[in-house]
Amino acid sequence: MKRCSQIFLAAVCCLAFAGFAGSAFAAAVPGVYQSTFFGGPLLEGRSSQSWTAPANGAQGLGDVFNAQSWNGSSLGTQWAISCGTQNAPQLVQDNRVSGTGTVVFTNSFLGGTFYFNNGPWCSTASCTGTINQTIESVTVQYAAGIPYAAVVNINTSGMFDGGSCNLTFAIANGVGGGDTDAAPKPATYPAFLDTSCNPTRVYGSWGDVITITAKIDCPTPARTSSWGAVKSMYR
Repeated sequence: MKRCSQIFLAAVCCLAFAGFAGSAFAAAVPGVYQSTFFGGPLLEGRSSQSWTAPANGAQGLGDVFNAQSWNGSSLGTQWAISCGTQNAPQLVQDNRVSGTGTVVFTNSFLGGTFYFNNGPWCSTASCTGTINQTIESVTVQYAAGIPYAAVVNINTSGMFDGGSCNLTFAIANGVGGGDTDAAPKPATYPAFLDTSCNPTRVYGSWGDVITITAKIDCPTPARTSSWGAVKSMYR
């Protein structure tokens, strides 16, 4: 009887631990979630990219990315992807002829964090994670040497905290809003962050995030123990 009691208690402990681990680590809910532009639940957003010097004199080196949801009055109430740092100068492809045409700037950011609040993507009130890499492509239209429009495409990959769920966050169409060479950043756009993720910088660019597709993938881990394995410990 004593041995049976030990087996029963061990099983209860194992099941309780499994339940606790599931509640702690399974906050992210697998699925594909799109922005309101597509009729989905994700809010559209706003973004900023800080520079280390005026006119992005470092050519992207040290730039920091910061994007947050925008509900029409407040930033970051639903999601944010921020604090990625660019550790090398951006790539530039100049397609202009006599000052007219496009210039494509490709930026690669490493690291950073993200969160999602209050939605079908989380089984709890909030879920957080760490960014692996963010690739940003900015196409700027020029006429007679003067820029007049910019389109931004962004792809972010990362992993949710405490588990095996992966995030792919794609912005297929962002619109450049301006930069500090022409005017101060409006307060309704995310702060210019430094490499420590503090809002200390004063130079950079900003824009709107419109068409978003976020994919959460949670591979099911293989179980390493079973009821039989529990019983075998007490034979």
